[in-house]
Amino acid sequence: MIVKTTLENGIQVITEEVPSVHSVSAGIWVHAGSRDETREENGICHFIEHMLFKGTKRRSARRIAMEIDSVGGVLNAFTSKEFSSFYAKVLDEHLPIALDLLFDLYLNSTFSAEEMEKERQVIAQEINMVEDTPDEYIHDLFNESFWPRHPLGFPILGRLETIEGLSRTRIKNFFMENYLRVQPIFVAAGKLKHEDILKPVQEVLGRIRLRPRQNHRRPPKAHPQVLVKNKPLEQVHLVLGTQAFSAVHPRRYVFSVLNTIFGGGMSSRLFQEVRENRGLAYSVYSFLSSFKDSGMIGVYVGTGENTLSSVLKIIRREMKKLAEDSVKPKELRSAKEQLKGNLLLSLESTDSRMGRLAKSEIYFHRFVSTEEIIEGIERVSAEEVAELAGQVFQKNSQSLTVLGPVTEKEIPREVLER
Repeated sequence: MIVKTTLENGIQVITEEVPSVHSVSAGIWVHAGSRDETREENGICHFIEHMLFKGTKRRSARRIAMEIDSVGGVLNAFTSKEFSSFYAKVLDEHLPIALDLLFDLYLNSTFSAEEMEKERQVIAQEINMVEDTPDEYIHDLFNESFWPRHPLGFPILGRLETIEGLSRTRIKNFFMENYLRVQPIFVAAGKLKHEDILKPVQEVLGRIRLRPRQNHRRPPKAHPQVLVKNKPLEQVHLVLGTQAFSAVHPRRYVFSVLNTIFGGGMSSRLFQEVRENRGLAYSVYSFLSSFKDSGMIGVYVGTGENTLSSVLKIIRREMKKLAEDSVKPKELRSAKEQLKGNLLLSLESTDSRMGRLAKSEIYFHRFVSTEEIIEGIERVSAEEVAELAGQVFQKNSQSLTVLGPVTEKEIPREVLER
């Protein structure tokens, strides 16, 4: 059972009772992410995520770690493009400890200058680690090329030069304005009672004085282009992508089915053709990145220098086939069952349920039920998939980013032609 209560100060408390489990996942979700940063402060949200675990007025960083470990729980956080989350997962009997920790981190973090300098070094190492991991780094390169000069194109971790330039005062002020003075969402799922959650949340978060914040987010404009970054690697890594729909678009289910058929699993067309039939790559997949007002569909492949041209031609050919040849009923049914299976299996995890509650509220301002999602998937027709493929897989709307031991001269001419 899902229950939502709005406190007097506007904070929403949303819970889902799941009596059959032994755990509870609870989190504070804030409408602040990397797309709310300027270029000069890129990485500040991720920096804040790190600092919330580095000590409060009541607890040292070591004590925070020891308290959650002592009950066998998980205390974690993540930063995305559009929101940030701080959450805990514990056995239901230890929920009071988890709530006390979450409230303390959110409201009483000290942002110690000494800890900040240590964490600045940790984040620099994290950025270096990503840049040394080409199958991750290629996505940052693609986003910045596809959405240049827009915050959605910024890397969530930030850049070494911006992380180095972030002062303690700037970080604290950003946290105050974008985390504490906005309306967070408190969500919890698992073995719980709504009233047992509501009372402590109301006592602590209900006292916060919030101030409405103007939404300065602007939709991004895609700039299709080819970017080739030469780097001495064993493989060539590429992302080929194009504009897609937002997370709330009425045709989002068609996009999900299209992506699943195209490259969303081991039985997908790309995986079967590029890896299984031709042995041209170990890793190949397509993906959807959807946001409040925009989206992108892309393909990632890691292949050899001598097979790059063949892989690009196959991707383009499969895009064309999806648009021109009707998807067979068996393939369509398989894609729908895959999506439904992934959805239903995720419900066995309380942290996945917690995430669904929060994202439904952030994007739709209501809970989107499992039944509604399944109905949306089932309504998708083969004709809609082909129509959408023809609409989005236009050659002149695609961006290509390549990372590896190649130059632009080695990219097939037909790929470079717009």
